[in-house]
Amino acid sequence: MKKLTGLALAAAVAVFVPMGTPIAAQQAPLAYELTQDVRSAAEQAQIAIAQGNFPSASAYLNQAAAVAQTDGDRYVIASLQLEVANRTFNTAAQVAAINTLLASPLVSTEQSAELYYHRARISYHAQNGDAARADLQAAIDRGTSNPQIFIAMASLTDERGDHAGALSLVERAFAIHRTAGIAIPADWYRRAIHFAQELEDTARVVTLGQSLVAEHPTQRNWRDVLVQHRAAYSTDPEAALDLWRLQDAAGALTGEFDYRDYARVAHGRSLPAEIERIVQAGRSANVLDGGNAEIATLDRGTTRAAQALRSALPGRAGSAASAATGENAMAAADGYMSLGDHAAAAPLYRMAAEKGGVDVELANVRLGIALARSGDAAGARAAFDQVTGSRASIARLWGVYAALSQPAAPQVAPTPELTVQPETPGT
Repeated sequence: MKKLTGLALAAAVAVFVPMGTPIAAQQAPLAYELTQDVRSAAEQAQIAIAQGNFPSASAYLNQAAAVAQTDGDRYVIASLQLEVANRTFNTAAQVAAINTLLASPLVSTEQSAELYYHRARISYHAQNGDAARADLQAAIDRGTSNPQIFIAMASLTDERGDHAGALSLVERAFAIHRTAGIAIPADWYRRAIHFAQELEDTARVVTLGQSLVAEHPTQRNWRDVLVQHRAAYSTDPEAALDLWRLQDAAGALTGEFDYRDYARVAHGRSLPAEIERIVQAGRSANVLDGGNAEIATLDRGTTRAAQALRSALPGRAGSAASAATGENAMAAADGYMSLGDHAAAAPLYRMAAEKGGVDVELANVRLGIALARSGDAAGARAAFDQVTGSRASIARLWGVYAALSQPAAPQVAPTPELTVQPETPGT
């Protein structure tokens, strides 16, 4: 009988730790007793596994099992048996090897959690939800640091109608990734948003959506999140308009209905110039054609109205400066915004907020929008930070867009240090 460390049969020791397991789950090298006959058979089994000869590997392991005497013997044999079972997709053999390993005193608490997770996945695919749930709970009870275990348990918990419990489990997975500095997968955010929607927790849906597009700003994610946000502001047409503007800015208008619904909202706010821009953009993108009667009706007369607005706005903007309140400035700024002239709109929104007599929160939201669309991310962020009331989530979401739109700071190469060569004597 010979005492060995886990490094002597490294593949055997680590084989049952699934790929992607947190580093914390990797066990330090073990010291265990291994009989000579088992050692020889295990080494032959390892060679056979490396060659893909799994029948021979199993035969060697059966020989080893027949003469096993120590915990180390049983631990190494079961580890190699699990590797063979994994590679041959033999679920019965996987479960048998896992059961042996779970009974081993050589398996750490964290490794046992991974084994329970492995067995839970087998049970789940066999449509045995109760067994899967029990094993996942066993893994959690052992203090696992594998976030996938919490994600899997969340799905099973949600199936039972416990949406709050499911959301709590997903957030525990989030915390593990954040602590490790790892990006949270978009799919996890989507699960969490679904659970929050089931709970009718609008605030949580909105917050999770902001995080989703901040970390995964794809067209699909922007569109889905903005649809969710608009549902939260269904009674606020000004908020709906600003969310459609964000969807446009983020490049997330993806079909005829998006352009049509945006045009409807703009029509409801009496913004013909914005309707004209939307319809022209939709036609340029080959999303809108001339056959849609509603679009044709919404777009009728908008070109003439937009031209009239362009002619009138300089005078309106000039008179806003001498007005006692910010109403004229707000109206002129909205006109410029509808034309897409954000640089002209920004100072007028600022004036409107300073003079008062208007919805200051809305003025600051739109000031931030105008600055963000003009490329002033820092100014936009300052404006959005002033929004703390009912439109705060709109400001935060536009703030995500502003931050993502900001050009990356140029990389300045470090100035090379001057090296002074010593003088050569006699020169």
